[in-house]
This record gives sequence, structure tokens and C-alpha cells, in this order.
Amino acid sequence: MTLSSFAQVDDQTKYKMYCSALDNNSTAPNYVVVTVKNLKTGEKKEICTEAPFLIGAVDRQTGNSTKHPDCKENKNRYFEFSRDSALWNISFDLYTRTDLEKFAKTFDVAKIVQQVKNAEKLNLTFESNKEQVMFAHLMFNNGVMMSRGCVAGNICELTYFKSK
Repeated sequence: MTLSSFAQVDDQTKYKMYCSALDNNSTAPNYVVVTVKNLKTGEKKEICTEAPFLIGAVDRQTGNSTKHPDCKENKNRYFEFSRDSALWNISFDLYTRTDLEKFAKTFDVAKIVQQVKNAEKLNLTFESNKEQVMFAHLMFNNGVMMSRGCVAGNICELTYFKSK
């Protein structure tokens, strides 16, 4: 199964999820999926990171801690970074597309999304940060918002995104 075969939500929904995540100022941040280009290597890829880490990466890149990403100014969810500290902040090299495709084969994405829609599956725990971020990536692309727990970072809450 390839990632393209998943029943992904449309770009407008992903954009609204991205805006919602950027607006979440709680201690349980949401994950976002964005496209990032490493200006040093030219590599461009879709990655998942916590919204505050994306804000921190922009701060590190620009040197301006008051200029945060504005979802209205960045509807395509695309960022370019040349500073190592910005790329590290979003864990740019945490996983590859191949890693994500292999991970996606270990469970039924559509079934989990349906369970979340039905409020049957709302919390998950992960063994590693890499697994957690890859899972969040898959969920985001399928309309499920995932937040990292504020008390224990490996316990995550899942909610199906409802457009306002």
C-alpha cells in the first residue's frame, strides 16, 4: 500500500487543520504536516512536526521571535530553511518517505480514522518519537488532529477534524 492510496482529506481541510494547530496555545500541542525545503541541499519533502516546533524553526531561520507563521499568509503550508537549527527544530531528518510508507503498512489507517470518527479510539501511546510523529503524519493527512499529551509526551489524543 502506498501513501497515495489512503483516503486523504482535501487540501482545504488540511489548511484549516494547520490553522487550528497554529492557534492552539495549550501545553498539549497539535501536529501539523507541511512541506519543507532544505535550502542547503535542495531536498524538499512533506514532514510532520508539532506546531510550536514549526514556529520555533521560523524564529530560528528569521532571527525574529515575534514573526510567527500566519496561516493566512501561508495557505500552501510550504517553508524553506537554510539554518541547521531551524531544520533540527522540526526534526527534518527524523524519517524518510520510505520509512513512512513502511510504517503505514503496519496497521489499517482507514480503520483507525473510522474509529476516531466514531469516538472509539481517542488516545494512543507510542514507543518512540519517530513512530509517534509518523503516526501523526498519517492521521493529519486523513483528517485526524493529533495532540501530544502535556503531562506525558508519549500519550497522544486523537480527534477527527470538523471544519467550522
